[in-house]
Amino acid sequence: MVVDISAGGALLKAKNPPAFGQSVIIYIDQLGRFEGKVTRSGPDKFAVTYESTRKKTARTADTLTRIVNHGRRGSDRRNDPRLAQDAPAMVYFEDGRSEKCAIMDISLTGASIEISPRPPLGAQLILGRMTAKVVRRHDKGVGVVFTGSAKRMEEIIQTASDTETPPEFGAPVARSFGKKGDNA
Repeated sequence: MVVDISAGGALLKAKNPPAFGQSVIIYIDQLGRFEGKVTRSGPDKFAVTYESTRKKTARTADTLTRIVNHGRRGSDRRNDPRLAQDAPAMVYFEDGRSEKCAIMDISLTGASIEISPRPPLGAQLILGRMTAKVVRRHDKGVGVVFTGSAKRMEEIIQTASDTETPPEFGAPVARSFGKKGDNA
């Protein structure tokens, strides 16, 4: 539970707080996901300093100001719209394993996939042909952020749903999208 919050950090209450210096990922309603380090830890509280870009820090400050002045935010805070899907796909892991999954929703920046067993937070994987990192776990699977970029939603949906051949980790998969001449 959030006790106190700013654009640069938060004080949280927890039954089992993480230790001082530990890296954590926290999700705060209306604000989103934050990666940070524990700067204080007590028996039932801990403080986190976020590791955010200037742009995200400014956006967080704006959102906090808006919440204080106008209450809860009603709209989706994501920059890229999500498209609901029910598409089968394959996930490939760095150790060579592959698992069938289903894409629940997808956007230009990431996807929510139904998969069991759920990969751990921070796991690097390939969804279809898109390199990704696991950033969230939920009841049915995980949320991933794509580590490449794309200009057109159709490219992402097509590449994420591709189940034909297992991709290779590294440069061939992590090619640039949207450059003149590529995928034009």
